[in-house]
Amino acid sequence: MSASHEPVRIGEVVETSTVRFVVECDEIDGLPELGSFVRVAGVGVDAVYGVVAYAETGAIDPGRRVVRRGSPTLQDRALYEANPELRFVLRSIFVAVAVAFERTDDIVFLVPPYPPPLHYSVEAVGHSVVARLTARAAYLPLLVQYEGPVPPEQLIAAHLRYVYEARGRDREWLENAAREVARLLKRDYDRFSAVLNALEGALGNELRVQ
Repeated sequence: MSASHEPVRIGEVVETSTVRFVVECDEIDGLPELGSFVRVAGVGVDAVYGVVAYAETGAIDPGRRVVRRGSPTLQDRALYEANPELRFVLRSIFVAVAVAFERTDDIVFLVPPYPPPLHYSVEAVGHSVVARLTARAAYLPLLVQYEGPVPPEQLIAAHLRYVYEARGRDREWLENAAREVARLLKRDYDRFSAVLNALEGALGNELRVQ
């Protein structure tokens, strides 16, 4: 997520459905953080909000494999500077899970009534929007139930850590959110334990769940 409080375009919708949308980034190194919020204009609504659930970078042509370009003397960022054509043969995409939509300044924590339109701009959101979206934990059931390439326990942990940081390391929010996840997973201790272990690995002793 951008450090700015203003929305910043990061890409456009290239695949869309009611529950998720796929975004191709404007820049191959412009992927948003796993678990972060993104926003896109919607049909019949002002905006659709999603949580980044997966990302990848690869060849634009799926039939063409990426091959090694570097060497001991040319690597990492310098490799891209020496091969500017890479930006035209590679692309970065990410998947966002739709968790809410906005209509006349009200945020509704449901999947949107219609999928976001193809080719619409997708933005990273600022801290003030994150605070509005996370004032209640009403969207967490959608994340708990989502199934994708990233294990949902890792996605939830990444999202909670992201929001915790975006809210200025708000410990009270984090503890309340963790308790809500515990409630949602009360019949599956192993899954909740996986979320808790991932969070503790990321945040150390900053998380306490009673």
